[in-house]
Amino acid sequence: MRLVSRATRFRPSLEVDRGQAIRGTADPRWVLAVRASEQLQGATLTPPSRDRLVRMAQTLGLTAFDAHLIIAVVQDQARRGYAPSFCPTAGEPQLRMVPLPAPRPWPWPRVLRVTLIFSTLLALEIVAVRWCL
Repeated sequence: MRLVSRATRFRPSLEVDRGQAIRGTADPRWVLAVRASEQLQGATLTPPSRDRLVRMAQTLGLTAFDAHLIIAVVQDQARRGYAPSFCPTAGEPQLRMVPLPAPRPWPWPRVLRVTLIFSTLLALEIVAVRWCL
C-alpha cells in the first residue's frame, strides 16, 4: 500500500456526460422517436412496426442497435404513463445519449462513373443520329 501514492489513485469524475443535444426536428434520433411514438399501441409495438422503424432508422444512418435503443426509450416513457405524442419529449435526455450517425461521404467515384457512362451514351446517340441522316 505504501507503493501507491495518493496522487496516482483513480478518482472518478462526478460529471455526467449529457450526450449530444437533439439538433431540431430533422435529427435522425428525434425523427425515429416521433415515428415510434406514432406506432405505439399502448406501450408496445407490433413486430412489423418495429421492423419498419429499424429499416427507416438504418436509412437515416443509425445502427440497428441505436434504433432499438431509441424505440426502448419511447416505450419506457409510454410505460411510465406519458401520452404517446409526449414520449419523445419526455425521453429527450435519454435520446441524447444515443450517438449521432457519422456524416456519409459524398460518393464521388460513383457520381463520376455514372456521369461518364451517361456522357458516352449521349455522344454515341448523337453520332448515330448524324450517321443515319
